[in-house]
Amino acid sequence: MKFLLKLVLLLSFVGAALAQGHQATGVVKRVDAVKGVVLLKHDPIKSLGWPGMTMDFSVRDKKLLQGLKPEQKVTFEFVEEKSRYVITSIK
Repeated sequence: MKFLLKLVLLLSFVGAALAQGHQATGVVKRVDAVKGVVLLKHDPIKSLGWPGMTMDFSVRDKKLLQGLKPEQKVTFEFVEEKSRYVITSIK
């Protein structure tokens, strides 16, 4: 019974962590398709309490970087994975 309770609690925690995504808008400053990284100057992100800033984001799939150009305005979604922020969608 204790094992089952621990398993349910663990699955609840994992589900909540996976669901914690963030949305933002910004401007592309640099794209490094080889490393799978994009430098974005983003607007404030309320869900994290962040002010606007310029920072690198990794992408989950390097294909997301195709067609991105410097100074292009974008909307993107990202999650925290292994102590880094990873873009899951960018338009």
